[in-house]
Amino acid sequence: MNFAIGLIGIIAALVFLTVAVYKGWSILYSSIISVIIIALTNSLNLYEALTVNFVSSFTSYAAAYFILFCEGAMLGKLYDASGAAWKIGKTVVDKCGTKFAIVGYMAVAAILEYGGISTFVICFVLLPLAKPIFKQTKTPWYMWPAITIVPIIGPELMTPGGLQSHNIIPTKILGTNLMAAPLMGTVFTIIYFAVCGLYIAWELKRAQKVEWKRNSLPPVDESENESGHENAPSMVASVVPILAGILLINSANLKPIYGLGLSVILCIILFYRHIEKGKMISTLNEGFSNGVMPLIMVTVVVGIAQVVAQTDAFDVIKSQLLTFSSTSKVATAFSVVGITNIMALICGSASGAIAMTLEMFSDAWIAAGLSPEWIHRMVVTASGGFDTVPWNSFVVLILTMGKLDHKHSYMPIFWVSLVAPILIALLGVFFI
Repeated sequence: MNFAIGLIGIIAALVFLTVAVYKGWSILYSSIISVIIIALTNSLNLYEALTVNFVSSFTSYAAAYFILFCEGAMLGKLYDASGAAWKIGKTVVDKCGTKFAIVGYMAVAAILEYGGISTFVICFVLLPLAKPIFKQTKTPWYMWPAITIVPIIGPELMTPGGLQSHNIIPTKILGTNLMAAPLMGTVFTIIYFAVCGLYIAWELKRAQKVEWKRNSLPPVDESENESGHENAPSMVASVVPILAGILLINSANLKPIYGLGLSVILCIILFYRHIEKGKMISTLNEGFSNGVMPLIMVTVVVGIAQVVAQTDAFDVIKSQLLTFSSTSKVATAFSVVGITNIMALICGSASGAIAMTLEMFSDAWIAAGLSPEWIHRMVVTASGGFDTVPWNSFVVLILTMGKLDHKHSYMPIFWVSLVAPILIALLGVFFI
């Protein structure tokens, strides 16, 4: 009976969080209300749940990844303020032509994501580039989030060598490197882009038959113009910091925190004269600050997971999952996908799910015969599934930025960011 009540309480808390975000409530205080629901229905000490378990994510997860998040955000801000991101985008799109402009746009997003620029910051860089492209190609604006998310998820979760925190976290827990399971990761990436490309093409064709979809246009902002891009760096200078970071971390085995730091330093040197005079310090300040809020938004949902982990209901679920995974190596492989997505659902965050999943289950999986490299790539890929719940902080951010809502734009996100990664991750069974 206690298990049933506790499980119902956990589900109720997550349902509340979903509804709250749909209604526009902040994830910051909505998460606290969710913790209260979980604590009361699972007979936890409310004060301890809030001040110890919930807040522990700030002192553990946030402390471990604070510098990485802020370095990525600084990198993104320097690329934005100097016009380097715009230069990369314009060059690629000009080369692609109008017919393939959307493909070029996705290529830019993939390059920036693979290079380690914060996912949250990439949205701010891509938004001004996307508006004229979508308008010129008559691509329905309600698809902007999904089209933007596809080239983010591939390099972020599947492609070996990426500089995002999702690919970095397992290296600290498993002792692997960023190129873990290169063949499997490459196959995942290719299949993911192919499947999502077919879905996007199908959805865009279908959109022409629905009036509101066909007439979905980019929001108009009269303050937007391309002034400031005349002094943008050259294409070569624009790509050097990203390439340097990738090579130093993956080829020279430099720690990610140093690799990203050197990329930031290269940006300062190469882009100094391309940033408005006297604005370098304020650009760095704003960039660093841009990394703080996304980190806080991730840590609060990780905090919910920390509270759930203290409940008897979760202990029962965890025990059952471990029992199932121990029945065979194949069962263990399937359980990796299932367990990672349960944690992703609880966290509403891929990076939070990766950290908690590996900390709780990796030893048992390694003991079952799975290699750390395989676990690394599988968990990172699978984490892109149920993390994309409606209250995921990135989903809320990208819809808000595009002046869109869940009702019109969430389903495309659901297919490319929730369903597709889970299906791709299941293919990992063939690589054990």
